[in-house]
Amino acid sequence: MVLAQPGPVHAAPRIGWSGEVDETVRYFTLTGFQMPRSTRSRVRENAPVSLLLIISCVVTLLAFLAQQRTQRERIAIHAKADATESVLALQHGVDAYLHLTRGFGGFIAASGPTNLKDYDTYLATVDALTDHPGLRYIGYIPRVPRAAAQSFEASVQAEAPGFAIKGSGTDPDFAFPNLYAAPRDKRSLGIRGLDFSGIPQRWTAMQQARDSGQTIATEQHHYVTAPGMVPIIMAFTPIYDRALPSSTVEERRVALRGFVFSIYHVPAMIERALGDAFRSEFDLDIVDGASVLYKSGERVPRASGERAFGVAHRASVIFGGRHWQLFFYPRPQYFARYESSMGNVILVGGLGASLTLAWAMAAWLRRNRARLGSYKQTLRFDEVFESHPSAVYLLDRQRRFINANARALIEFKMSREELIGKSIEQLIIPAKQDMSREQFEQALSGNSVTYDSAIIDGKGHEIQLSVIMIPMKTNDRVAHVVGIAENITAQRERAWELKESKQMLQLVIDHIPQRVFWKNTKLDYLGCNKAFCDDAGLEQPEQIIGKSDFDLAWHASADSSRTEDAATLATGKAKVNYEEQQNRADGSVVWLRTSKIPLSNIDGETVALLGLYEDITLRKQMESQLRELAHYDGLTKLANRTFFYDHLEQAIARIKRKGGQFALMYFDIDRFKSVNDTYGHDVGDALLTAFSARIKATVRDMDVVARLGGDEFALLLDDISDRSAAERVAGKLVAAMHPPFQVGRLGLSVSTSIGVAFYRRGMSADEIIRQADGAMYTAKRAGRDRYEIVAEPVIEP
Repeated sequence: MVLAQPGPVHAAPRIGWSGEVDETVRYFTLTGFQMPRSTRSRVRENAPVSLLLIISCVVTLLAFLAQQRTQRERIAIHAKADATESVLALQHGVDAYLHLTRGFGGFIAASGPTNLKDYDTYLATVDALTDHPGLRYIGYIPRVPRAAAQSFEASVQAEAPGFAIKGSGTDPDFAFPNLYAAPRDKRSLGIRGLDFSGIPQRWTAMQQARDSGQTIATEQHHYVTAPGMVPIIMAFTPIYDRALPSSTVEERRVALRGFVFSIYHVPAMIERALGDAFRSEFDLDIVDGASVLYKSGERVPRASGERAFGVAHRASVIFGGRHWQLFFYPRPQYFARYESSMGNVILVGGLGASLTLAWAMAAWLRRNRARLGSYKQTLRFDEVFESHPSAVYLLDRQRRFINANARALIEFKMSREELIGKSIEQLIIPAKQDMSREQFEQALSGNSVTYDSAIIDGKGHEIQLSVIMIPMKTNDRVAHVVGIAENITAQRERAWELKESKQMLQLVIDHIPQRVFWKNTKLDYLGCNKAFCDDAGLEQPEQIIGKSDFDLAWHASADSSRTEDAATLATGKAKVNYEEQQNRADGSVVWLRTSKIPLSNIDGETVALLGLYEDITLRKQMESQLRELAHYDGLTKLANRTFFYDHLEQAIARIKRKGGQFALMYFDIDRFKSVNDTYGHDVGDALLTAFSARIKATVRDMDVVARLGGDEFALLLDDISDRSAAERVAGKLVAAMHPPFQVGRLGLSVSTSIGVAFYRRGMSADEIIRQADGAMYTAKRAGRDRYEIVAEPVIEP
């Protein structure tokens, strides 16, 4: 009996089952060939398994640690970025408080000696206390020569009966009594007249403010009259006599008129500046030296990530010359936003894979040792047949079993007695019987055949088989057919699961909001999801196959898109989350956030390009609107105070670097208050809008004009050639306001008074504004409807 020659099947060696080892051991036992093994030999045989297990576990642990480190780094990056935004918001917020103090100081400096009711009126006009939570008091401290203390007290008592300078101040020549403080409550009235120079923390800040010309804050301390209450800080803004020079420290000491002071409760300031959303992300500590100014949240870590992370960001803000140190601690909600279970998946999956690989190698080594032992013991066909790792059986021409190896008995769940003599048709499921008969006839014709079938085993379970049938001839006639069957039930189930997984993946891709596509290296489309299909102007994703960008809705920008795609394929490097514009067929322009990733085969060759993008046009529009709200006045659409100050500081810095000169104009609407009082605020707002329109129509596009508040405006003439250029603009502005303003049915005639100041070496932004403001009031005293120049400009090299 020989194997038939036509159509031989060369199958790759198959891994057998543990039954093969048992049969091999049984064979050697029955034949008397025992192979005792020592413990050392067993260790040596299993050394590869142990080594593989150790290496796999180490690789898994390293992958887990790398993922954890990446996750921590990602959280750190996000936390630092978010905290930095909060630092900027906080700096902007506390600066707003100091701007109020400086504005009050500018009012007092410009208006000269006045009565206390004027201070009330000014502070009520700017909503000082209602718009600035945390501002407890704001007031004025004059510098009074001690020799003139009695006359000063007498002059004040007309408005404040019983006023007297109290306390022993530090300065031997001057007293600094609390003349005015708002709101006028029991505490502020109780310390009226108190000499602030007698309080060390305040006197230190007052001296620094006097000498520097800047607003200076105190360290944290308590109220004089209520030391048990919450601590406070104070800020002092110096006021100088404008008739005296104040460029040097000595000049400022002589020209000092007094101070505007403000008292703050820090927590309320911080919470106003940062808002409610911040508290859901971070706990914050603010420290000034050894004093804790603000402390939010708990410091007890509630998650392992918090304990490992600690302080997310350290920064500082400047308030009145003091550097406040900020310490940001992420809250649990912040960690939850970026936490990933991938580390646990890597750890569990890696350990599971390590154990599986070790078990597979151990099984493979056992099977190979058994196969080698069996091969050495005998080369007889029956023994090779018996030790085959697959199910091997022998059929006669009537398709009856005449022999089967142990693997076949295991797979078919039958004993040898139950199987021998049974027709294979009794096992094959009805749906496969016709095909099985056809394949058997092919084998009887002398051809080796391969096919898939399915049987019902002895336990009643259906199993899937991959079958090879090899004819065996005797005297040129096929006498028997050898069947080699491999159980592929698990493989089929895996294939079905893979198919379901692919279908599920396609469903996910089709239903995510991002647009997804993939191209070949010729930049022709291979596929896309439904969202991308809709953007492309197609009905079904299948229609995009073979098309290029020139065939789709964005054909106008196809060249740039294809150039970019080709560059990505050429470099093999992914481009992730970049923003770009795209022109649509209807002429509209949209903003996209795009990622393009080159795909490689197992040989490392780039074979395709995967692209993802999402429409961020709405977000871009919102960002533009937010930028406009942050820098422009809502009523007049002119630049606001913040925007103007930024450009003024830039102009000063530019002149310091490159030289040149600029002029600053400070002006308002003459007798605007009477318009408001007579016709109401709606007419006043309409007049402000019309007034602003004439300003913009008069000046250059490059000039920065801003509404600083109320009816106060400022104009920055940057890079002017000479003084006459500024005078011409001032004259044009005065003349532009002469024609009556038509507001509804009203014809309103108003004028403007303008103060013009030129930048000189060493001037700060606040100083040049104060000079222009003072010149404006000079113009008003001279009869209004005119401009007044402060001084000759000095051109810096």
